[in-house]
Amino acid sequence: MITIIVSAQNAGKGLSAGEITILATQKVMENIVLILIVSQLVATLGFGLWYYLAYGKKKRPEGTEKPVPVHFLLIVVMGILAQFFISSILNLVQSYAPQLLEQYNELMEQMGILEGTALTLFSTVVLAPLSEELACRGVILKLAGKVSPKFWFANVIQALAFGILHANLVQGIYAFGLGLLLGALYGKFKNIWLCMLLHAVMNASSMLVGPVYMLLAPDSGNPTVAALAAVLALSAVLLALCASALLGRRNRTTSQ
Repeated sequence: MITIIVSAQNAGKGLSAGEITILATQKVMENIVLILIVSQLVATLGFGLWYYLAYGKKKRPEGTEKPVPVHFLLIVVMGILAQFFISSILNLVQSYAPQLLEQYNELMEQMGILEGTALTLFSTVVLAPLSEELACRGVILKLAGKVSPKFWFANVIQALAFGILHANLVQGIYAFGLGLLLGALYGKFKNIWLCMLLHAVMNASSMLVGPVYMLLAPDSGNPTVAALAAVLALSAVLLALCASALLGRRNRTTSQ
């Protein structure tokens, strides 16, 4: 649609197809946050209806554990720890091999993620958890469960989809790991809202990373490699402990 509009506006200016494509790309990037929000709203509506009509009306299987307040606390803590775990890895990579993150950093800047505006926060903290959880844990996990009764199979499939959904290698890698964790959470409680909570807390806690790093390195704001390694190790250990306490033993099949 944007290409057609740009083409029509510049039809009489003698622009080449390449120049029109460049102009169209610029228009898209200028409005990338709004385009993303619209796509997330459409996905939330579409997958939300699919999930509700196909699965949401069904009762949870007998024996499914019900969440209690301590579970919600563990989910919040896990979301924060996961954010620091991933951020510390990315910052360590940035310290040793910044070229590996050039494309990723450019994408984050183009999408306005680093600016922390009201629209980007709405997109990352509200719409992303809603749309992505409904799509991956709500629908794809269920569909994969029809192929094999083994939970690990369905969990890997939906985690792969979650990684591919992010459309770049760096995010895809860590999204796959997070997808496995989110899938395990759904496998334990059969509650999509808990997955949305963990997803939202993790995305929102990105705002905590900068202030914490400032405390670790008040002069420059850039923590040393040793400090990043300490954050990585501590967050990894605590995340594993929280995950173990929250998930424990879970069902090995994806009950429909």
